[in-house]
Amino acid sequence: MLEKEYKSLLTKDEYEKIRNGFTWDSEKVQENHYYTDDEGILRQNRIMMRVRVKDNKSVIQVKHHKNPGSPLQICEETEYAVTGVPKSFYDGEKYTGIKTDELKNIGCAKTLRSSKMWDEKTEICLDKTEYLGRCDYEIEIEYTSDTPPDGLMKRLTDMGVEFKAVSVGKFSRFLKALDTDTRALDMIKGRKQ
Repeated sequence: MLEKEYKSLLTKDEYEKIRNGFTWDSEKVQENHYYTDDEGILRQNRIMMRVRVKDNKSVIQVKHHKNPGSPLQICEETEYAVTGVPKSFYDGEKYTGIKTDELKNIGCAKTLRSSKMWDEKTEICLDKTEYLGRCDYEIEIEYTSDTPPDGLMKRLTDMGVEFKAVSVGKFSRFLKALDTDTRALDMIKGRKQ
C-alpha cells in the first residue's frame, strides 16, 4: 500500500487547541516496538520496521520511505501478522527485502491517537507520543486523493499548523533520543572509571 501523508510536530498548546477544535471518531492507545540491525543497513536504505500493538493485536509494519527531506511523506507500507512482540527477528529479509543480521527490539513508543475521517479519502491523526522519558505531539494528514482537501489545510493553518518543515517521523525522533541517552550514559560511565 502506498501511503501519502503530511506531518507536523506541534507544541502542547497547538495539540490541545486542535484536540478541542474537532470532534474525533476514535481515540486509541497504540504501541510501536522498533527494530533495527547493528550494522544500520535498514536505516541506510530508509526502511523502518516495527511491531504495532493496538486493540490487543500485534502486526509487523515495514515502511520504505520514498522521498526523504520533504514535509510530504510517501512510503510503501506492508504488514504481516505476528503473535506478541518478539525480542528479535532472525528472518528480517523475509519482511524488509534487505539482507541484514539479527533485527533487535530497541524500544517502544506509546501513542495516544485521536483520529477523524475528514472525508472518504482523508484522515486526520492527532498524536501524543511518549518514549524514553520524553513526550511530543504531532498531526498527520493521510490521504488517497491527489492532494489533501484545501478546506482542511486552511483550517489547520488558521489553528497555527505549518507543514513547511521537513517531517521527522516518530522512529527518527526515537532514534535521536536513544542516541542522546546512550551518549550521556557512556559519558557517565567514563567519569566513573
